[in-house]
Amino acid sequence: MQLIPSLDLLQGRLVRLRHGDPAQATFYDMTPEDWVGQLAEAGARRIHLVDLDGAFGNPRQGLFTALPSRYPEIRFQLGGGLRDRAAIEETLDLGFEAVVGTLAVERPSALKGLPGHRLIMALDLQGDRIVTRGWQAPSACASTDVFEALLTLGFDRALVTDVSRDGTLEGPGHEAAAWVAKEGFHVQASGGVKALSDLPPLSTIPGVVGAISGKALMEGFIPLDDPRTRAALAGEA
Repeated sequence: MQLIPSLDLLQGRLVRLRHGDPAQATFYDMTPEDWVGQLAEAGARRIHLVDLDGAFGNPRQGLFTALPSRYPEIRFQLGGGLRDRAAIEETLDLGFEAVVGTLAVERPSALKGLPGHRLIMALDLQGDRIVTRGWQAPSACASTDVFEALLTLGFDRALVTDVSRDGTLEGPGHEAAAWVAKEGFHVQASGGVKALSDLPPLSTIPGVVGAISGKALMEGFIPLDDPRTRAALAGEA
């Protein structure tokens, strides 16, 4: 299983939100470029990028566009505000390995024919309901109906966030990750990762291939100079 750093940008600055709430934001002084450089030096091989301005309706993905060419050894996945097929295709053409989004949750048929291995479904869960648009809008459909529609179209990669744990450092939501993985998805688990000790239990869940960490890495709870961190960052997802 792979440890996947998450970089969230709001107003051009690195930030972490608690429970996805912009009113509970912690901003960090380092620049996104400096932090990516530190992660690259530590051996990161996949990085998850989030345009929170885009998630809340004002896309600013341009701040990320130079990263794939600057760090060709890293697979970047980008999410936030990619709400139509044209935006997704443009992002993939820029060299991002994958796009993460909720368009498939809202309108699965809009993505028909796109390469499934380059699309990661953003399945953000509050209890048993999927939420979209910066976690502000509950899906009108039952989660299991969404899962079935996505799998039928060949989209079996998912980033599963337990919103109740996001940015809390309270430990990951094993139940949410396990539920989605059991439905047939390859899952990147997000929300609540606080320490290297959180990774082994996640790795035992069939179908969970990665763990997303933002705050724990940026605040040193998971130290970059620990050989175990470097091994986890270099793992294959």
